[in-house]
Order: sequence, then structure tokens, then C-alpha cells
Amino acid sequence: MREHRVAVVTAFATYCLLVIGALVHATGSSLACPDWPLCGGRVFPEMVGGILFEHGHRLAALAVAVLTVALAAIIWRRHRDAHLRALAALAVVLLLFQAALGAITVLLRLPLIVSAGHLTTSMAFFCLMIYLAWRLRPEPVPALRGAPRHLAGFAVAAVFAQIVLGALVRHTGSGMACGIDVLFCHGSLWPGDGPGRLLSSHRIAGALVFALVLATAVPAWQVTRAAGRRVGCLLAAAAPLLVIAQISLGLLTVTTYISVPVVTAHLAVGALLLADVWALLLSFGPGGASAEVAGGDRRPGFAPVVG
Repeated sequence: MREHRVAVVTAFATYCLLVIGALVHATGSSLACPDWPLCGGRVFPEMVGGILFEHGHRLAALAVAVLTVALAAIIWRRHRDAHLRALAALAVVLLLFQAALGAITVLLRLPLIVSAGHLTTSMAFFCLMIYLAWRLRPEPVPALRGAPRHLAGFAVAAVFAQIVLGALVRHTGSGMACGIDVLFCHGSLWPGDGPGRLLSSHRIAGALVFALVLATAVPAWQVTRAAGRRVGCLLAAAAPLLVIAQISLGLLTVTTYISVPVVTAHLAVGALLLADVWALLLSFGPGGASAEVAGGDRRPGFAPVVG
């Protein structure tokens, strides 16, 4: 279906936009363009230095905006399902809200709450695009009996919260608050200063996220493998690997003194982890079923996810 393909492309474009946004901050290019939406009063400035990252991010955001509006228009034209239409409208609202946050971030010179809210909204928008891509799949499938839905839901919430906490660490400049200590902070698990505590909280939360994702992935892999759900099985297997990669990149961020490639990869893998556990939850099929029912949910306009 056309809308499914557009949703997939939009979700992928949103992920690319997230990575570009990480590059903007990591390279210190957030204020390379002092005005908004133009850059130095020009639509197409010379794309060099920080302007390449900052204005390139804006152009990428414009591409995502076009795709989002196109997807919403297709959904409203081809579907009568009120839920789908509401989600399409929500996507456009989030898009406009995100653009407003981006403008405020520049015009008010990077206020902490707005900068962190900018990333938080972008992750929520990314999750919505993934949901729409799954929701618009044409093949209805049954719910998966015995799937650890609650654990997966907690894992999604925990990963999302950890990304927001990481944004606070990043935008408060607390990434090196503990020096190059990777296990403790100046010899203490809970230091006395605010930046050190913020970074330590991020590290402790990372360990909790690892435990929760592992507790979710093991039964999810067993259930999806037994049911022959290949996609769900792959998602379950990938989740612990992504957490390990994310923790490793977090440690490298410190030992490389916040190297641009490493800190950018740290956010990129974090977004991938969020996408993975969210897609894993969706791959269990329609919720609220206690057993696998052949044929799945056949409500008009409903296209359950497949895993």
C-alpha cells in the first residue's frame, strides 16, 4: 500500500534527521545560523563550517515535513478510520510543535528546557512514525499468545526516559562532570555536585535499562521463535546487542573527551534501541488478547502489525 511505503520512508528520514541533529550539537553548530528560518538572511547560505550542519539540519527537517504532510493527506484521503486520521493529524501537530521549538531554541539562544524538549518531541515523533508504518501494513495477523507485553512496554518507557535524561546531560554540559572515570564519579557512586549527580543518574539508569531490556528480550525471543515470527525474533535478539553497544559508546564518549563521531553514534544507537523495543512491542500484534486467534483483528480499516 502506498501509505505504508510513505510511512516507512518518513520514519527512516526522521531517523536520519535525528542523527543530523546530534551532529549539530556535537559540532557546536547550534547557533551557526543566528536567525530562523533563514540563515544569515539567506535561504541557501554558503554551506561551510557550522552552517553546513545547522542549515543542513533545517533542510532535512523540511524534507521530513513534506513527507509527513503527504502521509497525512494520503491517510485522510484513503482511510475512514477515525483512529488513523487522528494519528495523522497528531503527526502534523507534533511537526509544527517541533518546528516552533527549533525556532525558539535559536532565537532564545539554546534555553535548556526548550533544547531538551526539542529532542524529546523528536523522539516522540519518531515513535509515532514507526507506529504508523506498522499500523498501515496490509496483512492482518493474530495476537501473539504469551508475549511479554507489559515488560516490553516498560522497556520502551525506560529507553525513552533514558534518552531524555541523556539530553539533559548533553545540554547542561555535564558529559565530563566525572572526568574520565567510567564506573564512579571522582571515586563516588553519588557525587556531591549537581552535574556529577546528573551524569551518575544517567549511568545508573543505563544499567537499569540494560536489565529491563534483557528481561524483555529473552522471553520475547522464546515466544516469537516458537510462533515462527521471524521479525519479532530478530528484534528481540537485537535489543541486548544495541544496549551493549549503547553502553560501550557512553563509556567511549568519556574516554575520548566527547569525540564528535562517538557522541553522535551514542545518540544514533539510542534512537535505534528505542525503535527496536517499540517495534518489538508492536510485533506482538493487537493487544488485549489472551490467545492467538486465527485471522487477527478484522475491524474495517484496521491493519494489525506483523512480526
